[in-house]
Amino acid sequence: MAKPKHDYDSEDFYKRIEGLAMNGYTDEEIANELNLCREVFTCMKNGNYENWTDEENKRRGERITNVLAHGRTRIVALLRGTYIKGAIGGKKTKSRIVKFVQDKCECMGADKKCPHCGGTGWVTLTDKAVVQESEMELPPNMQAIATLLYHHDPTWRKLENKQTDEDALYSENGIDIDKWMTDNTNE
Repeated sequence: MAKPKHDYDSEDFYKRIEGLAMNGYTDEEIANELNLCREVFTCMKNGNYENWTDEENKRRGERITNVLAHGRTRIVALLRGTYIKGAIGGKKTKSRIVKFVQDKCECMGADKKCPHCGGTGWVTLTDKAVVQESEMELPPNMQAIATLLYHHDPTWRKLENKQTDEDALYSENGIDIDKWMTDNTNE
């Protein structure tokens, strides 16, 4: 019988799977990284790999499934946190612009074959630079906020669904919604 590619009971094997899952790898990509065929990895994960005993399939299959779920849960939590921070705004971004100082060349642009300026008349002084740094705070993203509220606030979802139903009703009856809104806000 051929030697197994991995020690399927070692902690390192499962930590590697979890790390790959946490980095967003799919099952197929994880199988590829482990130098396993996708079908073999799927059988291992589902607990029906033919080269393992029933006890090994149950134990190892559950463990693979658990580390995949744990790794993917962690990355989803990080992504959700990033999405919420982006929705709320206030994230600071930094930019840095480096401008090099230019000086007139001795040839004043008269020599089109000048080795210093190439005929432009200007020489860039690489040892002198002006660095301009700026910091900007991102504004809230209203679409992201509305999406978060829709999925996590039942009251908001009811209001959104009611508004959508009313819009559909008025458009089906041929009512100009903008005109109706203008007429009804003046009352």
